[in-house]
Amino acid sequence: DIILLLKKLQVARYAQVDSGKKTNGEGIVRRTIKQQILCVDRLYSSLAHMMRLTLKRLFAVVFIVFCTTLIILALPRKGFEREWESKPPGSFEAENVGGPARRFLAERSKKPSGVGDQNILPNQPPPPKLTGEFAGLDPFAFYSSPSKKVLNKLSRFLREVDWSDMIKECPLNSTLAEYWSESKRKKVSRNDAWESFYAEIGSCDVYRSKKTIDDLFSSLSTLPLKDVHIMDGGTQVKLIFTFENDKQAVFKPMRFGRNYESDPNHFYFSDFERHQAEIATFHLDKILGFRRAVPTVGRIVNITSELLEKAEKKLKKTFFVSPAKNQCFVSRCDYYCDTTHAICGSPDLKEGSVQVFLPDENAVPRKHNRSPYRRTYSKKNQLADWQTNMDYCNAEVKKDKKYAHGRKLLDLVDLHIMDFLIGNQDRHHYESFDVFSGHPAYAVHLDNGRAFGRTDFDDLDILLPLKQCCVIRPSTLKTLADFYKTPKSLTRTLHESMSADPVFPILAYKHYPALERRLGIIMDTITKCLDDNGAKAVVMPVFHNPKVPEMEAADYAEEEESGDTKQQPAPVPVQPVRGNAIH
Repeated sequence: DIILLLKKLQVARYAQVDSGKKTNGEGIVRRTIKQQILCVDRLYSSLAHMMRLTLKRLFAVVFIVFCTTLIILALPRKGFEREWESKPPGSFEAENVGGPARRFLAERSKKPSGVGDQNILPNQPPPPKLTGEFAGLDPFAFYSSPSKKVLNKLSRFLREVDWSDMIKECPLNSTLAEYWSESKRKKVSRNDAWESFYAEIGSCDVYRSKKTIDDLFSSLSTLPLKDVHIMDGGTQVKLIFTFENDKQAVFKPMRFGRNYESDPNHFYFSDFERHQAEIATFHLDKILGFRRAVPTVGRIVNITSELLEKAEKKLKKTFFVSPAKNQCFVSRCDYYCDTTHAICGSPDLKEGSVQVFLPDENAVPRKHNRSPYRRTYSKKNQLADWQTNMDYCNAEVKKDKKYAHGRKLLDLVDLHIMDFLIGNQDRHHYESFDVFSGHPAYAVHLDNGRAFGRTDFDDLDILLPLKQCCVIRPSTLKTLADFYKTPKSLTRTLHESMSADPVFPILAYKHYPALERRLGIIMDTITKCLDDNGAKAVVMPVFHNPKVPEMEAADYAEEEESGDTKQQPAPVPVQPVRGNAIH
């Protein structure tokens, strides 16, 4: 027992020694940890103090740089101008700082400041004002002059033409009001400019009265808007304006400035549409004596108060403010309706063309005719049969019952003469009124938005209907010959006609020599036809092919094109008028 007790005491002693050692070790660890914590705390305090000093210094540097940048930007810089305001060296505006040029620019500056060019190419000389503004200078005296050889031949052939046949072109031009009053006992109201225009639509042309067109243009360019809708089915931006009188029109906004030229690498079916082309084509059609184009006038709209506030819901969703603080919208269409191709004001004013709607098709039916001279609308097969076969007219068109008798072939030639002058390659369909029974239908000159695209290129293929068919109306020949050989040139007359438009000038000056050059090509083509065939075989009021039987009444039904994979018809700016305007 004593031995066991001694062992227990010895174990307890060892245990006490170990416990003392353990307690002493824990104290050393605690002191070490405290020292380390103290060092970290001192280090953190030093870093925090340094960071506070660095942030203050960094803020001071940024503030100084920001203020310096503002001061530099605020300083005036000599010669600094916006891209679309700069005048290139050698331009009309840069070199002619005084006299008529200054008066012209001062007059043009009266136009609202919001009417600015968008994505414009380098500036070109502006269209001249009327000739009285240029002291001793004739801006229409172009380098190209009428060919004496062509003039001599024309004079000889013109003496052979029986000009009394011109009356046979349209023996009776009955207006819609007169026709319905006599045949159907219907009355056409004339409550506003639209209804007056509808009442005077004729069996030979779309309009006659200058006062009716002037009143219509006044309403289209000034009447307040009630609603704005997207025109469905369009390839590019088009809006439907509904005015306070519940009548409608198509609005095409300005996308490019007057100097814009189409990219030579773009196909005709993918080119941008130009609002000024619709306006200029209407005036050219008028001075050529056709009067078959739909009335179109310029208008400056406020994107905020007139478009955004009156827009339908799906159109309103496409409006936004650009980084330049301009009001923009995109709309919806098949091509070019995205932010990259947005229509922007400056800051919220925008120029465009307004084209009147034709009357409701339910009341005044129309036919949609596919042109025999339509293009392929294909990137792979770019040439149609008529572009490779110079006997196409004799072998195909003149043997077609629709063109073998009457005015249709001559209408087609008139249409392509106008298209060649304006450079319009996009002619695939044409419309005609189907309401005047007993009267031959004429082609309505619609869809001219891709005209006036290039001034350096004359597409001779557009003129192939004239070259291949070698027929022309006496009135068309007389008008072209008068413009070709007399001092009152085509471009001078066109310029004066367009000068009353609210967004004048309509065309850049460079288009005028191009028009005169193309007129010379047309006259040369006509002269060759007269040389080869004689005046009696070329100049005629109506065309008749004795080898083809005339069409019967049932044959006149022309169906619209469908299922054609090579080309898709472009939308025609015609929609039913809200509330039938014809009773």
